[in-house]
Amino acid sequence: FAGTEDMQVMRFQSGESDVISRVSAQNYSVLEKDRERRGYSLQNLGPGLEYSFLFFNLNGQSQPLLQRRRFRQAVSLAIDREAIVRLVYLGFATPLSGPVPPGNKAWLDAKLPRLVRSLPRARELLAADGFSWSPEGALTDPRGKRVQFTIVTSSGNPERVQMATLIQDDLKQLGMDVHVVPLEFRSLLDRVLRTHDYEACLLSLVEADADPNVDMNVWLSSGATHLWNPQQKSPATAWEAEIDGLMRRQMVTRKYAERKPLFDRVQELLMENLPLIPLVSPNILAGAKKGLENFRPAVLEHYTLWNIEELCWRAPAAGGRK
Repeated sequence: FAGTEDMQVMRFQSGESDVISRVSAQNYSVLEKDRERRGYSLQNLGPGLEYSFLFFNLNGQSQPLLQRRRFRQAVSLAIDREAIVRLVYLGFATPLSGPVPPGNKAWLDAKLPRLVRSLPRARELLAADGFSWSPEGALTDPRGKRVQFTIVTSSGNPERVQMATLIQDDLKQLGMDVHVVPLEFRSLLDRVLRTHDYEACLLSLVEADADPNVDMNVWLSSGATHLWNPQQKSPATAWEAEIDGLMRRQMVTRKYAERKPLFDRVQELLMENLPLIPLVSPNILAGAKKGLENFRPAVLEHYTLWNIEELCWRAPAAGGRK
């Protein structure tokens, strides 16, 4: 469908279109209120293969404090993922505890502990790493400098801007001075992947397939979309070198039962070091006119038309009634 999502919703409400795919939580709530009168059905498939995350610039061109693992762990502990689900997605999302979205059940590492917000634990980690607080409550790094940084995100995605603003408020409670800067998407990618002119960024990725091999460019240190430090000539850290080895081994291993432990270890290394901080995975929300047979939305693209050759209209019953 052409046009913005709001235009698609209006066309669907008016009966001009028969199917709508990947509706935002806000528009889904609007559609729910009017579905009986307008004669369409809606489906909430739960989390799919999309996941949002916060990551820092770790390529050495940004603040040294961002390289500190305990700092990144403290940031993760301060984020209220339940509030993001409630306020940004109106309940139509799932908090993440790892880098694999919950819709990808086959590759999810069930051993990863659930991420629970804890400001006291975050403060403990920071204090143990040499951070301190001024009498006014401002956080200072081990060199005595005020902790402040900027989160860039896509100005065209209101959910990401709202998430970044909520995270800004969460981190303020630790004494961090965080600024949110929405950017046009191409400018954002240019800063992240080419000029590296940023400190932190909030993005989302949608896996094109459940298999982890589709994300090799993200997890390999040499990858062009190894977001926190792309296209490394050699791994900058020991844990990235270990991930490189694990990803290459699982890629040439045939049996799922042998590949799964390798990719589980990749997920565990990512959560120990937190180059990216998982946030939430939005639900797949879709709709169709009543009477459209074989409408079975899926968690992979194309969400609603993957079985287009099976879609058909229910024949009218005798007497002209459906």
